[in-house]
Amino acid sequence: MSVRLDKMQAIYGGNIESVLLNVDLENGAITTIGGLVDGKREVVQGATPVNVSIEEILLIASPEIVYEAEKHNILDFVNKAGKPARAYHYTVGDTVTITDDMIDGTSVKNQYLVPENGSAKLKAVADLSGDARFAALVLEKVMLYGEPATRYKVLKH
Repeated sequence: MSVRLDKMQAIYGGNIESVLLNVDLENGAITTIGGLVDGKREVVQGATPVNVSIEEILLIASPEIVYEAEKHNILDFVNKAGKPARAYHYTVGDTVTITDDMIDGTSVKNQYLVPENGSAKLKAVADLSGDARFAALVLEKVMLYGEPATRYKVLKH
Protein backbone atom coordinates (compact mmCIF):
# COMPACT_ATOMS: atom_id res chain seq x y z
CA MET A 1 0.00 0.00 0.00
CA SER A 2 2.94 2.28 0.33
CA VAL A 3 6.51 2.93 -0.66
CA ARG A 4 9.56 4.76 0.74
CA LEU A 5 12.34 5.80 -1.63
CA ASP A 6 15.31 5.16 0.62
CA LYS A 7 18.14 5.73 -1.84
CA MET A 8 17.32 6.12 -5.51
CA GLN A 9 19.44 7.77 -8.15
CA ALA A 10 16.28 8.88 -9.99
CA ILE A 11 15.38 11.19 -7.09
CA TYR A 12 18.53 13.20 -7.74
CA GLY A 13 19.02 12.55 -11.46
CA GLY A 14 15.40 13.09 -12.48
CA ASN A 15 14.97 9.78 -14.30
CA ILE A 16 11.21 9.84 -13.73
CA GLU A 17 8.26 9.21 -16.05
CA SER A 18 4.68 10.43 -16.01
CA VAL A 19 2.75 7.21 -16.65
CA LEU A 20 -0.91 7.03 -17.64
CA LEU A 21 -2.41 4.00 -15.91
CA ASN A 22 -5.13 1.72 -17.29
CA VAL A 23 -5.99 0.43 -13.80
CA ASP A 24 -5.79 1.78 -10.26
CA LEU A 25 -2.36 1.02 -8.77
CA GLU A 26 -0.96 1.58 -5.30
CA ASN A 27 2.45 3.07 -4.71
CA GLY A 28 5.04 0.31 -4.63
CA ALA A 29 3.54 -1.40 -7.69
CA ILE A 30 5.58 -1.93 -10.84
CA THR A 31 4.87 -1.02 -14.45
CA THR A 32 6.46 -1.03 -17.88
CA ILE A 33 6.25 1.62 -20.57
CA GLY A 34 3.86 0.93 -23.43
CA GLY A 35 4.64 4.03 -25.55
CA LEU A 36 3.75 7.71 -25.71
CA VAL A 37 0.18 8.82 -25.03
CA ASP A 38 -1.28 10.54 -28.11
CA GLY A 39 -1.27 14.31 -27.77
CA LYS A 40 0.88 14.26 -24.61
CA ARG A 41 4.52 15.22 -25.10
CA GLU A 42 5.83 13.75 -21.83
CA VAL A 43 3.25 11.17 -20.74
CA VAL A 44 3.79 7.49 -21.50
CA GLN A 45 1.34 4.62 -21.27
CA GLY A 46 1.84 2.33 -18.28
CA ALA A 47 1.49 -1.40 -18.89
CA THR A 48 1.53 -4.60 -16.87
CA PRO A 49 4.69 -6.60 -17.61
CA VAL A 50 4.17 -9.26 -20.28
CA ASN A 51 7.79 -10.28 -20.94
CA VAL A 52 9.93 -9.68 -17.86
CA SER A 53 13.02 -11.10 -19.56
CA ILE A 54 13.29 -8.00 -21.80
CA GLU A 55 11.01 -5.26 -20.43
CA GLU A 56 12.31 -2.48 -18.21
CA ILE A 57 10.51 -2.40 -14.87
CA LEU A 58 9.63 0.94 -13.27
CA LEU A 59 8.44 1.68 -9.72
CA ILE A 60 5.15 3.54 -9.16
CA ALA A 61 5.70 6.14 -6.42
CA SER A 62 3.54 9.25 -6.69
CA PRO A 63 3.34 11.89 -3.96
CA GLU A 64 0.83 10.48 -1.46
CA ILE A 65 -1.68 13.29 -1.26
CA VAL A 66 -4.82 12.21 0.54
CA TYR A 67 -7.76 14.60 0.49
CA GLU A 68 -10.39 14.54 3.20
CA ALA A 69 -7.72 13.76 5.77
CA GLU A 70 -10.26 13.13 8.52
CA LYS A 71 -11.55 10.08 6.62
CA HIS A 72 -8.36 8.73 5.08
CA ASN A 73 -4.69 8.21 5.87
CA ILE A 74 -1.59 7.79 3.74
CA LEU A 75 -2.23 4.05 3.37
CA ASP A 76 -5.49 4.84 1.53
CA PHE A 77 -3.67 6.57 -1.34
CA VAL A 78 -4.20 5.03 -4.80
CA ASN A 79 -2.98 6.13 -8.23
CA LYS A 80 -6.19 6.32 -10.27
CA ALA A 81 -6.64 4.82 -13.73
CA GLY A 82 -6.78 7.42 -16.49
CA LYS A 83 -4.57 9.87 -14.59
CA PRO A 84 -0.78 10.21 -14.78
CA ALA A 85 1.22 8.65 -11.94
CA ARG A 86 4.91 9.06 -11.15
CA ALA A 87 7.15 6.13 -12.11
CA TYR A 88 10.87 5.82 -11.37
CA HIS A 89 13.48 4.09 -13.51
CA TYR A 90 15.57 1.83 -11.29
CA THR A 91 19.36 1.98 -11.14
CA VAL A 92 21.58 -0.80 -9.78
CA GLY A 93 22.17 -0.03 -6.10
CA ASP A 94 18.85 1.76 -5.49
CA THR A 95 17.21 0.83 -2.20
CA VAL A 96 13.45 0.97 -1.71
CA THR A 97 11.00 -0.07 1.00
CA ILE A 98 7.50 -1.29 0.11
CA THR A 99 4.74 -2.66 2.27
CA ASP A 100 4.46 -6.45 2.05
CA ASP A 101 1.01 -6.35 0.43
CA MET A 102 2.83 -5.16 -2.71
CA ILE A 103 4.77 -8.46 -2.87
CA ASP A 104 3.46 -11.75 -4.22
CA GLY A 105 4.54 -14.35 -1.65
CA THR A 106 6.62 -13.85 1.48
CA SER A 107 9.89 -11.96 1.21
CA VAL A 108 12.86 -13.33 3.17
CA LYS A 109 16.08 -11.51 4.08
CA ASN A 110 18.93 -12.38 1.66
CA GLN A 111 16.51 -13.80 -0.91
CA TYR A 112 15.12 -11.98 -3.94
CA LEU A 113 12.28 -10.07 -5.58
CA VAL A 114 11.61 -10.34 -9.32
CA PRO A 115 8.80 -9.19 -11.62
CA GLU A 116 6.24 -11.65 -12.90
CA ASN A 117 4.46 -11.57 -16.25
CA GLY A 118 0.92 -10.24 -15.85
CA SER A 119 1.44 -8.79 -12.37
CA ALA A 120 2.02 -5.30 -10.97
CA LYS A 121 3.67 -6.81 -7.88
CA LEU A 122 7.18 -8.11 -7.34
CA LYS A 123 7.39 -11.81 -6.53
CA ALA A 124 9.44 -13.25 -3.67
CA VAL A 125 11.82 -16.00 -4.83
CA ALA A 126 14.57 -18.01 -3.13
CA ASP A 127 17.05 -17.76 -6.01
CA LEU A 128 17.64 -16.01 -9.32
CA SER A 129 17.19 -19.03 -11.57
CA GLY A 130 14.67 -17.23 -13.82
CA ASP A 131 15.41 -14.94 -16.73
CA ALA A 132 13.91 -11.67 -15.44
CA ARG A 133 15.75 -8.53 -16.51
CA PHE A 134 15.10 -6.96 -13.07
CA ALA A 135 16.10 -8.45 -9.72
CA ALA A 136 16.41 -7.11 -6.17
CA LEU A 137 17.96 -8.48 -2.97
CA VAL A 138 15.84 -8.38 0.19
CA LEU A 139 17.91 -6.42 2.72
CA GLU A 140 15.62 -6.51 5.73
CA LYS A 141 12.09 -6.81 7.05
CA VAL A 142 10.83 -3.54 8.59
CA MET A 143 7.67 -1.61 9.39
CA LEU A 144 6.39 1.22 7.18
CA TYR A 145 3.49 3.36 8.43
CA GLY A 146 2.75 0.59 10.95
CA GLU A 147 2.57 -2.11 8.25
CA PRO A 148 4.99 -5.03 7.63
CA ALA A 149 7.39 -4.02 4.87
CA THR A 150 10.43 -5.14 2.90
CA ARG A 151 13.53 -3.09 2.16
CA TYR A 152 15.31 -4.18 -1.01
CA LYS A 153 18.34 -3.28 -3.14
CA VAL A 154 18.29 -3.38 -6.94
CA LEU A 155 20.80 -5.90 -8.31
CA LYS A 156 19.95 -5.64 -11.99
CA HIS A 157 17.54 -3.65 -14.09
